[in-house]
Amino acid sequence: MVNTISGSLKSSDLGWTLSHEHLVSGMGGMDKIAQLYDRGEALRRSQEALEVAYASGIRTIIDCTPLDLGRQADVFERLADTSPINVIAATGVYRWIPLTYYTWSPDAIAEYFIKDIEIGLESTSVKAGIIKLAWDYEYQIDDGPGSPRFQLEKTARAAARASRATGVPITCHTRALDELGLPLLDIFEDEGLDLRAVTIGHSSDSRDMSYINQLLNRGATVGLDRFQSALPEDEKIRRSEIALNLIQSGFGDQICLGHDSAAYSLNLGPSGGGSRAEDSNCWLPVPDWQIPWLVERGVSNSGIDDVMSKSVSKTFDAASRMST
Repeated sequence: MVNTISGSLKSSDLGWTLSHEHLVSGMGGMDKIAQLYDRGEALRRSQEALEVAYASGIRTIIDCTPLDLGRQADVFERLADTSPINVIAATGVYRWIPLTYYTWSPDAIAEYFIKDIEIGLESTSVKAGIIKLAWDYEYQIDDGPGSPRFQLEKTARAAARASRATGVPITCHTRALDELGLPLLDIFEDEGLDLRAVTIGHSSDSRDMSYINQLLNRGATVGLDRFQSALPEDEKIRRSEIALNLIQSGFGDQICLGHDSAAYSLNLGPSGGGSRAEDSNCWLPVPDWQIPWLVERGVSNSGIDDVMSKSVSKTFDAASRMST
């Protein structure tokens, strides 16, 4: 069973799933600043983008927004009865670990993640269904216990322990150029995690197929999940060719697709401040461009179901088996 914002759902009923998206993103506490965040606008844009995605065949979206990236549990709560799509919310941490956690042990941080999964996000009854981590440039900074690398590795251990305790999978934003999926998998393996319950995201940012194949051969799921509308045509083709190659190599049910796009975001907005321009089609490039491209090149309906549904459901199944 998978926690969604509307209640629990069988993993086999997720349908076509976008593996790495954001309804609302920004920064922790942004809802406390009226000039910064517009709750009504965030809700409206999220609802409209969900309806547009539903019309293109999407049935589930994994929202990869932890608290420090601006997660808004009240938006999830309001959408629980109106969203045509299953939405899976995340606990976890983003790239710069909050100072609050610097003296916490991995077990203490794991308890916080477990609370989000078993009790609810903030003061709502909406339960997280996945754990999100983010390793990027910060991982290069390594100068002792106060360094970003030390803290990132500690929270990865916390995530693994919370995953094993609750049966919830882990999804990871990674800087693929630094091959950060590999040290993450080392930590998860050391913590006794079934790597099938782990998604190493943004992997198609890399052009190195040997790196991607290392992740797959270790059993992890690989997220090819930055297929955004702003990409030039040749880059869309390059990323789609990675998916095609892996499907043809028998890894279809180990790769998942998405955009890393947001319905409402304060990040990377205009220089004068404010939210990004509205785009209710933000979650359409995969169903409306990439999937037809793959079909035209011979990928069967079952092959499409592998990358759009089975790959994700198998991460939830693997996580669930660990907890039982």
